[in-house]
Amino acid sequence: MTEHIWYLSYGSNLLRERFLTYLTGSDENSEFGAHPPAPSTALPAEERWMWIDHPLYFAGVSRRWTGSPAFVSLTSNPANRSVAHGYLIGRDQFSHLVAVENVVESIDVGAAETLAIGEWAQLAVDRQGESFRGKYDALLRLPDIDGRPAFTLTSSIVREPGGPSSRYLSTVRRGLLSAAVDLDVDAYLDAAIGRSTELTSTHRGSSSTAARCNPTTEKQ
Repeated sequence: MTEHIWYLSYGSNLLRERFLTYLTGSDENSEFGAHPPAPSTALPAEERWMWIDHPLYFAGVSRRWTGSPAFVSLTSNPANRSVAHGYLIGRDQFSHLVAVENVVESIDVGAAETLAIGEWAQLAVDRQGESFRGKYDALLRLPDIDGRPAFTLTSSIVREPGGPSSRYLSTVRRGLLSAAVDLDVDAYLDAAIGRSTELTSTHRGSSSTAARCNPTTEKQ
């Protein structure tokens, strides 16, 4: 695999300054709270806006944001595409980001080496008995971008119903407003919120039927 890979964000990391805290680090008094810096604090080599064929929804509870964070479905659905902000980053930066998103010291992302496009792997997260860890435990491979592999993170299960906090939704909206895509931001977010109710009420705690590779046991 190449030394740089594409990470595609769809939630608060749509906002560039929010995403950069994962690379450069930030203190507890910053807008987005404390984040440890990545092994390399280099800025993304390239950025790109695009659509991905995985529907956006909100579920569960975020300790940082207090409401429901964003996820995308593991099942492809071109009729309900999501806006994504792609960042071309180093593999060590990506490994760091995956760990921080899951609130753990480190995670083995070796599954990225073997995933085919459209497949996903459940990451082995040591939750230490705490439910706030490991929410983004599914590594999903998306279509390559200019010959480089592309990935996003989401949940291996559909979590409990809930709505995003106003602060979180405002951050996502700021990111979408900066997007180089033709989009009615309010209609897009309203559709995602409505979709969330349908998904979480129908599939609470279920795993996706999308192609899966190298699964591990979910620790609740």
